[in-house]
Amino acid sequence: MRRLVFLTLALLPALAAATPWQPEASAGGFSSYRLANGFRLILAPFPDAATTRIELLVKTGSKHEGYGETGMAHLLEHMLFKGAGRRPDLKRELTALGATWNGTTNTDRTNFFATVRADPDKIDEAIRIEADRFLRPTFSAADLASEMTVVRNELERHDNDPASLISRALQRQSFFWHGYGRPTIGARSDIENAPFSALQAFHRRHYRPDNAALIVTGKFDAARVLELSGQLFAEAKNPAAPPPTTWTREDPDRLQQRAEIYRESGSTVAAAAWLLPGSSDRQTLAVGLALPALCADSWGSLRRSLVDEQKLALGVACAVQARPEYALLVANAAHGKDADAASLAAALREAVGKFARDGIDAAQLQRVRSAHLRRLARARLAPEATANRLSAAEVAGDWRLSFVEQDIISELTQDEINAALRHWIAGVAPAEVLLHHGQPARMPAPPAPEDPQRLIGERDWPAPTLKIDPLPQSTAALAAAIQKIPLDDPSATASLISRRTQDGMAWLTIANDFGNVDALRDRLTACQFASSLLAEGGGGIDRAELRRRLEILQARVSHSLGWISLQAPPENLAPALELLLTVRRAPNLPAAAFERDKAAAIARLETAARQPAALAAKQLALRFDNYPARHPARPRPLDEQKRELQAVTLDDVRRCSSDFGGRSNLRIGVVGDLGEDEVRGFWQALQSLPKATVPYERIASPTAPERIDTRDIVVALPRFPNADITGRAMLPLRDDADDYLPLALAVRLLGGDAASRLRVRLREQEGLAYSVSASLSASAFDARAGLTIEASVASEQAEKARDILREELARALAEGFSTAEVDAGIRNWLEQRRQSLQSEGSYSLRLLHAQLTGRDGAWEAARDAGIAALTRERVNAALRRHLGQAELVWAIGKGE
Repeated sequence: MRRLVFLTLALLPALAAATPWQPEASAGGFSSYRLANGFRLILAPFPDAATTRIELLVKTGSKHEGYGETGMAHLLEHMLFKGAGRRPDLKRELTALGATWNGTTNTDRTNFFATVRADPDKIDEAIRIEADRFLRPTFSAADLASEMTVVRNELERHDNDPASLISRALQRQSFFWHGYGRPTIGARSDIENAPFSALQAFHRRHYRPDNAALIVTGKFDAARVLELSGQLFAEAKNPAAPPPTTWTREDPDRLQQRAEIYRESGSTVAAAAWLLPGSSDRQTLAVGLALPALCADSWGSLRRSLVDEQKLALGVACAVQARPEYALLVANAAHGKDADAASLAAALREAVGKFARDGIDAAQLQRVRSAHLRRLARARLAPEATANRLSAAEVAGDWRLSFVEQDIISELTQDEINAALRHWIAGVAPAEVLLHHGQPARMPAPPAPEDPQRLIGERDWPAPTLKIDPLPQSTAALAAAIQKIPLDDPSATASLISRRTQDGMAWLTIANDFGNVDALRDRLTACQFASSLLAEGGGGIDRAELRRRLEILQARVSHSLGWISLQAPPENLAPALELLLTVRRAPNLPAAAFERDKAAAIARLETAARQPAALAAKQLALRFDNYPARHPARPRPLDEQKRELQAVTLDDVRRCSSDFGGRSNLRIGVVGDLGEDEVRGFWQALQSLPKATVPYERIASPTAPERIDTRDIVVALPRFPNADITGRAMLPLRDDADDYLPLALAVRLLGGDAASRLRVRLREQEGLAYSVSASLSASAFDARAGLTIEASVASEQAEKARDILREELARALAEGFSTAEVDAGIRNWLEQRRQSLQSEGSYSLRLLHAQLTGRDGAWEAARDAGIAALTRERVNAALRRHLGQAELVWAIGKGE
C-alpha cells in the first residue's frame, strides 16, 4: 500500500497538468487541487477499499443565515435532492445507482454524500449527479411548498423530544450574538413564510465554486476522477460579490444565561455549557483530551460523584461540541420527575468545576491520550471516517488541520491541559437549561480562530499502511470463506472467517441461548437487570477497573446473559474474553446499582406513559396478542410493566443470574486474522463457565392470529405538534415460504426506499411526512410475519396522512406494480445485499444466524438467485394473496 500511495502521489501533478486542476497541497497520502474558479477537490485514496464515497461540501450552514432566513441552509439541503439538469429526482437516481446516500446541515456547512461500490462507472455517475446538483438544480416554488411541510414536520418531531428541546435551548443560552446560537432547523415562522425568491437568493449567494469542495475517498482511479470532475466543475461561475464570511464574536462581558423548560416528560434534567475557543485551538483540544476522565461512563468522575456517591442523578453525560469558531463543553444530569432541577444544576456545576480545579494526573493523561490516538489511527484506515474528518477540517479552514490536531494531541502536557481546564471551566459560570442577584462570574473571552496556514506551516504526515484482504463481492464468495470448527460438545457450534480486516480488528461474537418458556415466565424483567448489571463487574473487578482493562486491550464490548460481543485487535480477543468470563463467573450485582437502574427504568416507563406515540404503539401491539398467558414474549400494558418493575427485587435478579448466567447453548462466530486454534482456545475458555442449571429450549411464537380487532386506534394528548402513524398486520408466513420473496419485494416497492410509492406520495407530492416507510419482518421458524407501515406528520394532518396511506395500499392491490418498478426493485435489493457485504462488523452475526438456522452460503446464494428471478406477476399475486384480505390495524399517536 505504501508503494501504491507513493506512486499515486508521484503521478498526481502530471495527472493534474492534463486537466484544469492546479495541484495545491498533499499530506498523509492525500492531495488537494483547485480550479480557477476556486472550487477544491480533495482526494483520499484507499487502494484496497471496496467502496468509494463522493461528498459535495458547501461551506454554508445556519450561522450564515440572516434575518428571516433561519433554517434556510437546511431547507436548501432538502430542496437539492429534487431535480437537477435532466434528472427529475436525485434520490431516485442515487437509489438506482445502488448508493448509500444522505445529506446533512449544521451550523457551518451543508454536505451531500453517496457511497458506491468501487466501480469506475458508478463513481463517474455519482460525480455527475453531484455536478448537476451543484450547477443545475431545478427546484421550484412548488417543491418549496411541498418540502416546507416536510421540514416543519421534522421541526415538530424535535419539539416532541425533551432532549432536543434542552439541546436547542442550551445552544441559544450559550451564544448571545453569534450565529451558533440559532438551531439549524430554524424558526417555524421562517420555514413557513420565507418566499421562494429568498431561497433562490440564498442559494445564489452561497452555492458558489469558491465556497465548495468535492471530497473523494476510498478506491478510485485518480486520473479519471481528476479529468471528469475538472470537466464538470470548471464551468461553475462565481457571483460578483465576494464569498460569504463571518466576523461576529461573543462579548467577553456576556451575562450568565439560564432557560427553564416545563414539560411533562417524566424526568428532571439539568444541562450546562462552558464556552471554549474553536475546534482547532490548542486549549480546546486540551479540554477535549482530558474529558474522558470526567465523562466516561465507567470511570469518569461525573458519574462517580453524582450517580454513585451522592445519588443525586440517575444518569449523566458530557462532551465537547467542537465547531470552527467556538466550541462548548456540554454536561447534563438527569433524575426522576420529583427531583429539584435547581439543586441538580448546582451539583452538576460543582462536580464539573471540581474536576477542572483538580485537573488530571499523569496516569489519566496516558490513558486518555492512548485511547484517543488509537481511535484516530483506526479512523485513518477507514474511508468513511476519513471523509468525515477531512470534511470537518476543511470547513474549519483546511483539510490538513485533521493532521495538525492529531499532532497537538500527541504534544499536550499535563500542565498545559490542567491550565486550560482551570482557565475555561473552573470558576466560570456556564449557560444553563433548567436571574440570580450577585456578582457576575468570570467569563474569559476566547481568541479569534488561528490562521490554518500558520498552524499547518511546512508539516507533512505519512500515509497509513495496513495489509488487508479484499472484501467479498457476493454472498457466495463470503460463504466460501467460512470455516466450520468442530467442537467436542453438541451444545456448542463455532464458525470462522479468517481474514485481514479493513481496520486490523477482529470480532468474537457469542450467543448463549438460555432458558425455556416455562423457566422464563414472569422473569424477563429480573433477567434484563441481571444482564445490565454485568457492566458493574465481578470476580474482584469493579466497574471502573473492568472498563480500564478493556480499554487497555482496545476492546469494544457488549455483553448480557445471552450475548458476548467483542471487537479488538486479534491478539487481544482472548484476554478480553477471559476478563468478561471472570465477571460472569462471580458478578457483583451491587444493590445501589440495581436500585439506580430500577429507578431509571421506571422513569423511562413514566415518560412513555405521557407520549401519545408510545401509548398508541402499545395498544397496537396488544391487538395482536395471541400468546399463552405469562409467555415471556407476550406484549404487556404499560401499567403491568410498571408493576413488574416495582415488584422486582435484587434477590430475583440474583436468582436469574444463578439460573441462566452459566454456559447453555453456545453459538460462536469469529472474524479476523485468526485460525482454528484460536477459535478452539475461545471454546476452551468458555468451558470455565459452569453449565446453566436450566435446560435450553427455543421459545416459539404462536402463528399469526386469524381474527383481531381492526378498529382504528387514536391516542391524542395536549401539546404534541407531531404525530406518528402506524399500520400493522400479522401474516401466517415464514421467511422460507414460496411467497416470502415476492411479497417482501412488493413491500419494498410500497415503502422501502426513496423511490417507493408511499414515500413519493406522502413526502414528495403531498409534502406531509418527514419519514414514511413500509417493512416486512419474518422468522425462519414461526409463521408470524409482521407488515409495518409507518409515517411521521404534523398532528393536524394525521388522519389525512393515514387515509392517503390506505389509498396507496389499495391502489397497489388494485393496479399492482409495473414491470419497470419490479425490475428496478430487484436491482436495488440485490445491490443492497451486495453493499451489506462491505460491513465486516456484520460477518460474525451472519455466522451466528447461519448456525441458528442451518442455512449456509449456498442458501444465501440461492436467495440472491430467487430475488433476481422474481417477476411482476409473482410479486403482484403475492401482494394480493396476503394483503388483500389481511387484517390491518391503523394507530395514530398525536397532539390534540
